[in-house]
Amino acid sequence: MKEVKIEWRGTWGVGDFMMALNCAHRHSWNTDSLVNLEMHWAHSEDYYHHFEEEETIIERMEYVHRFYHQKNRVRVTHKFNQREGSKYFYSNTSMSKNKNRYHFEDGFFTGKEGDPIPDNDWLFRPLGNGIQSFFRPNTTNTKVVIWRPLFNSQVPRTWKRLLTNDDWDVIITKLRQAGLHVVELTYRTPIREAMFHILTCRLTVSYCGMWHYITKNAGIPSATISTEGITKYHSSANGLIFSHEKGKKESIWFQLDDMHNFLGKTKVKSINYVESHKNCFKYSSLQEMAARWRS
Repeated sequence: MKEVKIEWRGTWGVGDFMMALNCAHRHSWNTDSLVNLEMHWAHSEDYYHHFEEEETIIERMEYVHRFYHQKNRVRVTHKFNQREGSKYFYSNTSMSKNKNRYHFEDGFFTGKEGDPIPDNDWLFRPLGNGIQSFFRPNTTNTKVVIWRPLFNSQVPRTWKRLLTNDDWDVIITKLRQAGLHVVELTYRTPIREAMFHILTCRLTVSYCGMWHYITKNAGIPSATISTEGITKYHSSANGLIFSHEKGKKESIWFQLDDMHNFLGKTKVKSINYVESHKNCFKYSSLQEMAARWRS
C-alpha cells in the first residue's frame, strides 16, 4: 500500500491537530493509502504554551490518536523549531488570513485560497473498559459538558466571544434548572479528564473550538454557538449550530426554553452522523466498499 505525506502547520489548539488527524484518516480511507502526517511546529517538543499547562500539545496529540479508528493507517511525524523562513511559520505580526496550513503530497488538497478543502469527518474506534462510545453507550443522562473562552491563554477572535461570560452563566443556570449537572472544561483541562467527561456526557454546549473534535469523533450530541461560516465545516455534520442572538428561533436562547426538544434534536443529529459512517467500519477503504458493491 502506498504512503502519502501530508504536511500540516501545528498550533497550540487541540481542535487544530484533531482536524489534521481527521483529515488524514479520511484521506487514507478515501484513497486506500497509508498517510505520513508530518506536523510542523514553531517550537520544541517540550514546549508549554501556558505556565499552568500540565501537558504539551505533542503529548495531547499522541494520547488522542490512540482512540482513532484505523489508527495505524496514519503515522504522525514531527518537525520542530520551524521558525523564520520555514514554510509554515507565521509570527504574531505576520499572521495572514491566507497563510499556508497544509499540503497533500498527492495533490488532492493544496491549502490554497479557493481550492477544495479536505473532508474532516471521522470517528474514534469503539471504546471499552468503562468508557463506552456510541456503540455501547454508558453516558450519564444528566451530565452536560460546556466550554467557553474564559480561561484561554490569549483573547479569542471576536466571533468566538459574542456571548459574554454573564451569558454563559445564564446558560449554565438554565441547564441546571432543567435538572442537568454541568461540567465545565477549559483548554488547560488535562486531556484524559476532558476525554472522560465528554465521552460520558449526554450533551456538549460550547463555542466553536477547543474540544469540539472529541465530541465529533465520539458521536456525542453537541450544540455549538456560532454565526461564523467555518463552524459549519467543523461541526455541522455531527451537531447543531445556534446563534447567540436573542429573540430568534435559531438562537441558543430559544432552544433552551424548550429543553426536551433541544435534547432530542441534538441526539438525533449525532445518531445520524454515526450512522452515515457505518461503511468506514464495515470496509477498510472506499475502494473496498466500491468493489464489494460492484461484485
